[in-house]
Amino acid sequence: MTAPLPTVALSTVALSTVALPTVALPAVPRPARRPAAVLGPRDFRPDIQGLRAVAVLLVVAYHAGVPAVTGGYVGVDVFFVISGFLITGGLLREVAASGRVSLTAFYARRIRRLLPPAALVLVVTLLAARIWGSVFQLVDTAWAAVFTALYAVNYRLAAEGVDYQQIGGPESPMQHFWSLAVEEQFYLLWPALVVLCVLGCRRRRWLLAVVLAGVCGASLLASVTVTGTDAPLAYFSLHTRAWELGAGALLAVAGPRLAALPARAAAVLSWAGLAAILWSGTVFTDETPFPGSAALVPVLGAAAVVAAGCATSQGTAEVLLRRRPMQGVGSVSYAWYLWHWPMVVLVPLMYGRTFEWWESAQVMVLALWLAVLTYWALESPTRHTRLRPGRWFDTGIALNGTVIGIATVLIVTVPTLVGTGVATTPLPLTQADVSAVQAAVGEATRTTSAPSNLVPRLSDVSLDQPATSGDGCHLGYLATQLKPCVHGDPTGSRTMVLTGDSHAQQWFPALDVAARQHHWRLVTWTKVACPIAAHEVYNANLRRVYGECATWREATVGAIVDLHPDVVVIGQSDTVPRGEVSNVGWAEGTVATIRRLQAAAIPVGFLLDTPYPGRSMPECVANHLRDVGACTSGRDEVWPYHGRHEEMARTLAAAGVTAVEPISWFCTLKDCPAIVNGMLVYRDESHVSTPYSAWLAPMMAPFFEDPP
Repeated sequence: MTAPLPTVALSTVALSTVALPTVALPAVPRPARRPAAVLGPRDFRPDIQGLRAVAVLLVVAYHAGVPAVTGGYVGVDVFFVISGFLITGGLLREVAASGRVSLTAFYARRIRRLLPPAALVLVVTLLAARIWGSVFQLVDTAWAAVFTALYAVNYRLAAEGVDYQQIGGPESPMQHFWSLAVEEQFYLLWPALVVLCVLGCRRRRWLLAVVLAGVCGASLLASVTVTGTDAPLAYFSLHTRAWELGAGALLAVAGPRLAALPARAAAVLSWAGLAAILWSGTVFTDETPFPGSAALVPVLGAAAVVAAGCATSQGTAEVLLRRRPMQGVGSVSYAWYLWHWPMVVLVPLMYGRTFEWWESAQVMVLALWLAVLTYWALESPTRHTRLRPGRWFDTGIALNGTVIGIATVLIVTVPTLVGTGVATTPLPLTQADVSAVQAAVGEATRTTSAPSNLVPRLSDVSLDQPATSGDGCHLGYLATQLKPCVHGDPTGSRTMVLTGDSHAQQWFPALDVAARQHHWRLVTWTKVACPIAAHEVYNANLRRVYGECATWREATVGAIVDLHPDVVVIGQSDTVPRGEVSNVGWAEGTVATIRRLQAAAIPVGFLLDTPYPGRSMPECVANHLRDVGACTSGRDEVWPYHGRHEEMARTLAAAGVTAVEPISWFCTLKDCPAIVNGMLVYRDESHVSTPYSAWLAPMMAPFFEDPP
């Protein structure tokens, strides 16, 4: 969801053969077991320690890209169940021993247990991001650290998950801290609720169980409901994850009854639970709607293992979980979880390339080595350090303050990304002159250094969005309601409609300029990741069929027919849906929607898709200010699907649609440069920048002819 890394010879060639440092896992005590009903504060559950190992191994293998572990993210759900069980059990034991709960002591223990290793990893990650990471993404990384220190990074990630403009960017090295944020948000409320339920109430366990069941039921219902509409929010939010922690808490409340489970039933329950966890970790994929009802499998699996261990260890999965390697990994699972993700993000940046899964797996071994060092040098000593609760609060403020302070310094001192080349004066286009555009593109292939007055500025490129992104006329994932969006010349006597997905919206600056020059009204109805082609679309970010797209498409076609404009201009990305439709099927699906407009006697024009550089152009230019030629793409490499672009052109021509081919505005016969006429061509990995689109306004002339 680092400061100089360990001194290990990891060259690009030698990474797969280097002798990795020996990992000495901590020795694990094996005290005698007693029934859960009478567990004391220092009693130890080997099965839970081993279950921690299972959880972290699933997460680490998944993030390393190990092919078989396609659903390893369920390891976080296992951690939630364990946390709910242990924390609630500790609170109940405190009530049984002293008749009260000290909230001050509780939060001091949380700080002592979690914060020192987390702060260390955050500080090291910030320093590593400054040294080896992309300067272009440094500010975003620093802000992620601030949100992490404030235990709010989960909601930042949820917001970015439904923000189309954020998708496709580099992953944050702090992203995995979302689960800790969820836990700490839960524990801001849960101890107080336990106090209210158990103090001064004779039947306190019964009352607590009822309250817990209500919390879990409401949270599970929210999880199922929200997953079906807003998957990023469901994945990262407290209210959709609280039931998983609550499931563990229910086990702690039911401890005395679980201790009476027959040994045979406990054995079956334990092995079945472990099998459910492993099954979900290897069968679920990134396309599984999650958490939702699917999360029941790993959560109930973890609950089954923990419940069985409350009764007996004989015949249960503990025979496997208490093995020394599992116990050792379990003891450093927290530190390994903290280190693994920053390393899987940042180490490939050090080498300037994407790692194969087996290389990432070796990085995970290095992360384990750091985890062991962290455990022995920091985590274990601080866990046994006895300070007054107030001192721990002071320590927590100091640690988080240090993280926020370093992040702030990075934000205000980020290097300015300015080209080193001679300032240029963009040559204006005054008419639809293809030869003038091709001349500028050809000249761009000979450019070596980015101009000092590059537009948009690299530091501002994240803000380079068409105006319709800010006025609500370009709808987000979840919106379907059309707005009266009129641009161009609002008083014009003729009307043009621009519709399609973001690859239609990218042409808004050009069409807006042209519409004002021709005195046309420009109505814009576009929606993110929603093609006009009549095909069902699966959205990977929402993890479900993109039903809002079909709803919007129907509403838009109806609105266009009712408006009956002088012309409709359509554009769309040819990469959606990804590989689910043949080239012919994709083209025919597009024409099927167009024919509905033609049937209403509405002229239709089509902007064929633009080339795909396949990488973030601002990122590439930022890293090659003195050699922007390194960011040039080969013309034969810019089409994601072989033959689809050509098939679209043939099918549209056969349907009588005026299709404008933009390839010569971006590429010579051989190359597609990143900077043309002093302008970034793309604002990300596929969308045309606003200045470049506006510069090409004269090329929109065919759509203003009568008819197109």
